[in-house]
Amino acid sequence: MKSLKPLMIATGAIALTSAASAALVSGDIAIVQFQVSGVGSDSISFATLVDLSPGTVLYFSDNGYTNPTGFRGVTAADNDGNENLMKFTVGAGGLLAGNVVSSKSAAYASNWTLSGTIYTTGSGAYQQLSLSSTGEQVTVFTSTNVQPMLSGFSSLYNFDNTGAYEAATTSSTGELAPGLVQGTSAFLTSTQSALSKFNFAAFSGAADRATWLARFGNTANWTFSASTADTTDGTFLIPTPGAAALLGLAGLAARRRR
Repeated sequence: MKSLKPLMIATGAIALTSAASAALVSGDIAIVQFQVSGVGSDSISFATLVDLSPGTVLYFSDNGYTNPTGFRGVTAADNDGNENLMKFTVGAGGLLAGNVVSSKSAAYASNWTLSGTIYTTGSGAYQQLSLSSTGEQVTVFTSTNVQPMLSGFSSLYNFDNTGAYEAATTSSTGELAPGLVQGTSAFLTSTQSALSKFNFAAFSGAADRATWLARFGNTANWTFSASTADTTDGTFLIPTPGAAALLGLAGLAARRRR
């Protein structure tokens, strides 16, 4: 039986490494809190549906998107477009599935880039998003480009409080970026003009990735209030993928040694 524990650890490590190293796809990240007129500035919180490896970079923009031209106002000479861009870099310890991280987080303050030049060529700087309760879109994405919104980006999730998708002709309009689907990798709700805080409220129980995404995409699971409290960090439960299979493999190996 002494060989059983090393087998389980080694096999589990391989599985986690593979999952963390895989390229992120739509629905791996979700926006679950949205705060207008918070303390000092606006904020959002994102949730992780998969383990994120150290050094993973996520971008968040409130620029609307128009197919096929891209994010509103973004050009080779304008790196932040008509609105704003902020960046989150996963730290050395990685970030496990089931975490909620606020852009106003004290614990993750060093992971957020909310100031400084986006790229040496062209104008534009990172900054906290400037949000609206009467018409806003926020897209989270990864990018292989040093000018992240210009090209090479892969969209992960979108938040929209306008009740519809449309070409991005103003700061209050926008379509879904390629690869996103309303209800599973995008949240759409009608404008809540009198309210400032949108907060996902159903962080209870355990569920797999697909179930959590369905919950995040359902307006019935959100609270809407005029609270000015900032968005917060938190956790929720996602069963470890393949846990039963790993145990079965370990048991099979143990039986073969007898």
